[in-house]
Amino acid sequence: MSSSPVPFKPTRPPLRGSPKRHTDLMEALQLSYLRAVAASAGSVIFGVPEIDEGVDVMLSHTADSHLHDHIAYLQVQMKSTSAFEGLDTDHISASISAKRWNFYCTSNPTIGKIIVIMSVPKDLANWTQAQHDALSVRYCAYWVNIEGQPEVTTETTTVTAPKSQIFNDIALCDIMERIGRGGKP
Repeated sequence: MSSSPVPFKPTRPPLRGSPKRHTDLMEALQLSYLRAVAASAGSVIFGVPEIDEGVDVMLSHTADSHLHDHIAYLQVQMKSTSAFEGLDTDHISASISAKRWNFYCTSNPTIGKIIVIMSVPKDLANWTQAQHDALSVRYCAYWVNIEGQPEVTTETTTVTAPKSQIFNDIALCDIMERIGRGGKP
């Protein structure tokens, strides 16, 4: 007979730090999500560039079936939003600078590029839940490849990812396999 674990209930609200750094904390949560996905995909090396030139994460994936040196590379721009909490939509969107959009929409890039948008709860207290059998992270991240899209001239624009493109280990393995065979993400 199995019993459900009883969640820990603190006697008072926990003292959460850095309340004015909400956006930075959203990025930290998303970076952790991407690290977990990369680890689950196996043979993925996860790198965070020291200088921000539009690439938040650089991934490499080693497999004998990859055409060039048995390695596939992927550059990732991360976006995070809580604007979709409670909404039933088939997509998720986030604001992106024109400079970043234009970098990621380049036709025929030397390295594959995607944008990953993570939907997170507004309240930091709802981001994770730990139990004996799992650590749950809310909510989910989705990916999109905007290669070949028209450049924009406005200061910012909106990037949209379909919710059918969940960014998980299987999606990352598929992306890396396509890139490794000379294809697009």
